Amino acid sequence: MEQATILVVEDETIVAKDIQCSLQRLGYHVPSTATSGEEAIRKAGELKPDLVIMDIVLKGRMDGVETAQHLQHQYDVPVVYLTAYADRQTLDRVKTTTPAGYMLKPFQPTELRTTIELALHRSRSNRQVKESLRWLMTTVRCIQEAVMTTNRDGQVTYLSPAAETLTGWTLQELAELDLGVLLQAGKGVPCVTVDNPARRAMVERRVVRMAGLYLKKKDGAVDEIDGRAAPVSDDTGTIMGAVVVFQQVKRTELVRADLAGLDHHFARPAGIINLCAWCKRVPDESGHWYDLETFISEHSSLQFNGGLCPECMVKCFPREVQDPEQCRHLEP
Repeated sequence: MEQATILVVEDETIVAKDIQCSLQRLGYHVPSTATSGEEAIRKAGELKPDLVIMDIVLKGRMDGVETAQHLQHQYDVPVVYLTAYADRQTLDRVKTTTPAGYMLKPFQPTELRTTIELALHRSRSNRQVKESLRWLMTTVRCIQEAVMTTNRDGQVTYLSPAAETLTGWTLQELAELDLGVLLQAGKGVPCVTVDNPARRAMVERRVVRMAGLYLKKKDGAVDEIDGRAAPVSDDTGTIMGAVVVFQQVKRTELVRADLAGLDHHFARPAGIINLCAWCKRVPDESGHWYDLETFISEHSSLQFNGGLCPECMVKCFPREVQDPEQCRHLEP
C-alpha cells in the first residue's frame, strides 16, 4: 500500500516539527506543516493529503474547527484533532465537523498510529460508499419508474425525478409526510383509508405488491398506479425504511388508441405524390425517379409479396392455365 500523505497543522513550530518527525518515523509521508488555517487550506490544495492532523488553537482568523470545516467542504479530507483541550464546549464544536479522530496532548506514537490507521480506513470506506451511492442515485434518476423512499415510520424521505413528475410534488413538499395520505382505494372513494404499503412491507419484512391503488396528484387528478414496496435493513437485520417503485397504469383502451394513432401516422402517409401516368414511377427529393413499390415500402409499414393476378396469369402462361396441376408451382 502506498504511503499516506499527512498534513500537520500546528501553530507552535517546534511542536509541529516534533509531530512531523514522529509521523515520518511511523512510515507516513509528511512533506509540510502549516501554522494557520489559511496556510492549511492553501497547502491542502497543493498536497492533496490523505489526512490532516489538526490543532484547535491556531494563528490567524480561523481556529482548527473552522479550518476543518473548510477542508472537509473543499477537499473531503478526514481530520484528526490533536489538542490539549478537552472541555465540553470544545468537544461540542468539534462534533459538528464529524472528525476522524480526537487525541489529547501529549501523545504516544503507538496511540497516534492506531488513530491514524483507523481514520484512513474509515475514510476509504466512506469514499467507496459515496461512490456507490453516486452510481445508485444516477441509475435511479435514469429509470422511468417512479422511486420513493421512506423512513421507519413510513414517511417520505426521497423522490426520484420520475416520481416528482408523476405526482406533481417535490421532495420539500412531501418530506416526512406519511405515504398513505397520497393513496386511495379508488377514484370515487377518497375517504377510505389505505394502509401505507411501505409500512406494511416493513412489518411483514417482504416485498408488497401495490395493485388497485390510486395516487392523489398535486393538480387534483387521481391516477391508478401499480408497483411494489420493499423493506430496507442494515447488516444486523434492523429495518431502516422502505423503497417504493411504482408507475401509472395505462388502461387497455388507451393503449389501443395510442397504437391506432401510430398506425395511422406511419402506415397512412398523407399528401400529394407526383406519379408518372405512363411508367407509374415517383420522384424523390433529389429528383430521381423510382418505382412505386419502392416508394410505398420506404414510406409506410406495408410490404409486397410477388405474384400474378388471374388475368396476368392467363396472359403470361395460357397453356399452363388450361391445366391447373401444371401451374401450381407458379402460385405465390
